[in-house]
Amino acid sequence: MTIKMILLKTGETLIANAQEVVQEEKVRGYLLKQPQVVRAQEKTMLMEADSKDSNYEVDVIFTPWMILSKNKEYVVTTDIVATICDPLDSITEMYNSKVNPTPLSKTEVVND
Repeated sequence: MTIKMILLKTGETLIANAQEVVQEEKVRGYLLKQPQVVRAQEKTMLMEADSKDSNYEVDVIFTPWMILSKNKEYVVTTDIVATICDPLDSITEMYNSKVNPTPLSKTEVVND
């Protein structure tokens, strides 16, 4: 399985650990493990000096897909998928950090 971004025909963009579901030698759908909805929005705090820079900055937000479900794996059929692509490396890292967080060591202290 590999991390993929999936654009659904509904307009939702997902990121997930994805695998093709093959039946009778034809791709019938995709198994998505821990899918997250991807939203990108323009940075909310831009300074005047930042606006002169040609770089466009966005905040990327992940939220669980099917947030009220206890399931972590879903099969979507090919007819609802518009396209699939590889995310940027930084987005893949963000996704992995979200779905596989690094546990705190016994020596780390968390302040409330």
